[in-house]
Amino acid sequence: MNPDDGKLEPSILTLRFPDGDVELRWTTSDLPVGVLVRSRGALWRVRSNQDSIIVLDEASAEDGAQHGPVTKPSPLGEDSVFLETIVE
Repeated sequence: MNPDDGKLEPSILTLRFPDGDVELRWTTSDLPVGVLVRSRGALWRVRSNQDSIIVLDEASAEDGAQHGPVTKPSPLGEDSVFLETIVE
């Protein structure tokens, strides 16, 4: 991977959701505070990122209007374990 393309080596993240659930995901992107991500079929906003532990807040309805619906998260299943970053 080219260090100038904004992609990192795949790394594992610990995601902490507002409902108390904790899940592991793979990513190749840096997740700065405030960025939108899609996981469990819903949009989330990164509240904090410290030592590969990402704390998420629910995305607002305005975020959903710009980037797709804000839905009730689906349980972890056979879907990809990669975390999708929504570019703003």
